[in-house]
This record gives sequence, C-alpha cells and structure tokens, in this order.
Amino acid sequence: MVPSSDGTMPSHFNPLGIDLLSRNLREEMDRRPRVSLEKIKRFPGAGLYALYYKGDLAIYQELKGSDCPIYVGKAAAGNSSYGDSPNLAEPKLFDRITDHRRSINETDNLNASDFDVRYLTLDDIWIVLGERALLRTHRPVLWNTVMTGFGANPPGGERRNARSVWDSIHPGRHRATKLLCNRSYSRAEMSKLISDGIEISLTPTSPQRDQQLSELRNRPAKLIW
Repeated sequence: MVPSSDGTMPSHFNPLGIDLLSRNLREEMDRRPRVSLEKIKRFPGAGLYALYYKGDLAIYQELKGSDCPIYVGKAAAGNSSYGDSPNLAEPKLFDRITDHRRSINETDNLNASDFDVRYLTLDDIWIVLGERALLRTHRPVLWNTVMTGFGANPPGGERRNARSVWDSIHPGRHRATKLLCNRSYSRAEMSKLISDGIEISLTPTSPQRDQQLSELRNRPAKLIW
C-alpha cells in the first residue's frame, strides 16, 4: 500500500464492506421511480419498499414534497428458519405493500391516493442490509420509530392492548377498534412527538442532528393510566 502525499497510509478499501454495500443499496433504491400506492400493479419477487406522503393532513405537511419516506419495510422471499429455496415468482413484496394499502384505506383520515411507493426487488441476502441502510439514512423514519404501530401484527384473541400512536392519530382500522386508548401520550404530546420527529428527519446529517435524535429517543413518557 502506497502512502499518500502527506505520509499517512490511506484507509483500507473493502469492496464488500458493509458501509459500501449499504450505500449501494440505498442509492439504487433512491433511483427507482415513485408510483402511486393506489395504482401499483402486481409484480413478482421480494425486496424493499418505502412509502411517501403527499396528502393534505396538516400534521405531515413538512414531509409533503420531500423525498423523505414516512415508512420503510421489507418482504423476504423465503423462510430462513427452514433454509428452503425461495420461490421468486411469488409476489411477496407486492402482497406486503397491498396489505399496507388496505390498512391505510381502513382509516378515517388517510387514503392510498395520499401516498407514493418506491420499491426494489432483491435476493433475500440483501434485504435486511438494505432496510437498515434506509432506516439509518432517513432516521427517524416517522412510522417506523416515532409513530409505532403501523406495521405491527394485529393483537391475537381477546387481548386488550393499548392503542398505538399510529392508531391514535389514524383511527378506523378494524384491528384497533377494540384497543384501549394510548397509555403514554396525550393527543397534544403525540402531535409534538411527530412534529419534532419530522423536523429532525429533514435536517442534514450532523453531530447536532444526532444529538437531537438521541434526545427524542430518550424523551420520557409517563403512563397516563
């Protein structure tokens, strides 16, 4: 390895390093076109997806017109628990996106026409790494971290869970009709949490941004009941 002009040794380059692979996946995802969630057509395969808000709710207006996703997710082709070969002809990613479209349309104040979706089909080996890259780049991704509950599985049986922040802000989903009210935040506190999360996500990367994110994550929440 040849020293640089100032006598220091250059950093070691690893073409398969995690950081470089993550950047490649994120940049490829960002190059994919955004299409209307309402009009997305069936396609085969698994991979990554991101939802972008373009509706008129005042609480999300800072996100409207930006390229900052409101939610990112993944769908794998196979079951890693068994090591079975995946069936790449199955529309695993499309089905996952369709589940979200149905969930959004059940609410009282959202519609699939309020969203664009961007997706990237991938082999399973790259999916988890790609999702992590998207979450790190756009953090805090609002519906993944600040407004939890959107992508969660429905509670089983007769469980009486507290309603998530997401279902509190967007009531109407069938799965949430029997849930109790949120135990940690008042409506005003939820709105403040959301606005602060959006502001941080739209701030350029810097040590100050990292500090703001740390403070947001560590913001105490007291049980209301």
